[in-house]
Amino acid sequence: MNFLRFLLALFMLLRTLPAPLARLPERASVTMTFVGDCTIATDQGSFKKNSLNWYTTNHEYSYFLEKVAPIFNEDDITVVNCETVLSDREDLMPVTKTTQRAFWFLGPAANAKIFSSSGVEVACFANNHMNDYGSQGQKDTIAALEAENLTVGKDKKPVYIEKNGITVGILACQLWYGGAEKALYPILEEMVKKSDYQVIYPHGGTESVFYIDEWRTTAFHNLIDRGADLIVGTHAHRLQPIEHYKDGTIVYGLGNFCFGGNNAPQNRTAIYQCTITPDGDGFKFEEKLIPCYVYTGSRNNWQPCPVEEDDPVYQKIYDYMYGLREDPL
Repeated sequence: MNFLRFLLALFMLLRTLPAPLARLPERASVTMTFVGDCTIATDQGSFKKNSLNWYTTNHEYSYFLEKVAPIFNEDDITVVNCETVLSDREDLMPVTKTTQRAFWFLGPAANAKIFSSSGVEVACFANNHMNDYGSQGQKDTIAALEAENLTVGKDKKPVYIEKNGITVGILACQLWYGGAEKALYPILEEMVKKSDYQVIYPHGGTESVFYIDEWRTTAFHNLIDRGADLIVGTHAHRLQPIEHYKDGTIVYGLGNFCFGGNNAPQNRTAIYQCTITPDGDGFKFEEKLIPCYVYTGSRNNWQPCPVEEDDPVYQKIYDYMYGLREDPL
């Protein structure tokens, strides 16, 4: 009986002692992943055998990004450029184009599952193919993407994503000439007020080149001077190098990624990934480049794939992106 009284007294004493300090949580961080042009459709909606649209009827939607989905699924935010119209409307008509080589990319609305099945959170829809089928095509595409719970980055309309207590602002936009960036200044000013970290995802520049247009360098520097933290460019259908300017980072071009445009596109691309961690009044910034093939095999199988580190192409892409080569070929 005395022993039981002792245990009771000990229990009551322990209840009066202060609780042990809880383990402090690790510093919050956000990991973001970016890829380039995703044309998840076929010119004029064709279902020609072995085209991307044809593949959607013969494969699961997860097939297209299955080689990179593990990367997308492990991050906090994955951003792609949706350079295609998605619609099931049979009476949708292509707009007139005056360029010598013109394409109208169209796929079924269900092709949005290519993104949603593989860990993509943000589909930017601000590019020169967004209007291939006019305003109705735009509306249908946005509806198709949103039906898959994707956040849609519309032209010059920022989206805000909160992860781990950090708010990231992402601005998709078309940018076709020097000086056009000035129209983004008030939008960027708003983003700085509403978010902790500002990303601009511009579409424009010269196509099919590995060099950087001088006007784009000036425009991107101006945007970083105005508060942008990270700029990731698209449209060239070629990789273009990375630059660290002041406190910001510029990825001038990530090339094609999942690209339904033709059977043999230029076959070098990359995934750009960065992690931001609060550090004083700013962020600690860490980046990672993952060289990839747009396709593997003798023809486009619509399935981008990371390059193995012992493959010579891996180092060529890496060196080019950091200014040590003239091209990644």
